[in-house]
Amino acid sequence: MAGNKSTVTFINTSKEVKKAMEGLSRDALNASGRVIMKIMRENIPIRSKRFSNHIGKWTFIGRKDGIPQMQIGFYGWQTVKKKHKIPSSMNPHWVEFGTSPHIITVKNAKSLGFNNILYGRSVQHPGTPATHLLRDTVYNNLDEIRAAQEEYLTELNKTIEEAQKKIDQREELWDDD
Repeated sequence: MAGNKSTVTFINTSKEVKKAMEGLSRDALNASGRVIMKIMRENIPIRSKRFSNHIGKWTFIGRKDGIPQMQIGFYGWQTVKKKHKIPSSMNPHWVEFGTSPHIITVKNAKSLGFNNILYGRSVQHPGTPATHLLRDTVYNNLDEIRAAQEEYLTELNKTIEEAQKKIDQREELWDDD
């Protein structure tokens, strides 16, 4: 299978062949997703190990075109709690894209404080630089991603070859009388 949607051709449209091809494609995507997630967890720039609970991947078959797809990203704190893990206080969007300098003000308290240190009614936050953890991990590790998919893609090629053997490939002979 090639990456371009227009080059994918099913030579046998039976349910068994489609199911086998979709399953192997999803397995290949899951293998590459596991590689990316492992590298991301190792390279988290935050001291909090809880942030690794937000890293996730999900694979699915597209409803319109039937092409297996994988998405990698960050779960929100609600999803992390549903998975019975402790969420990080850091928003994944802030880590990936950074924050601009801003003022933090109190709304329902007399002063802003943390660990018995009082900061006042407002604090000037200097902002944080973007880390592009997700994007850089994918772009910098394309060889590892392809290597993880190799095993499943060879299985997929074997399935395609077996399906081609089942197709009647007789040639019709024409007489020129």
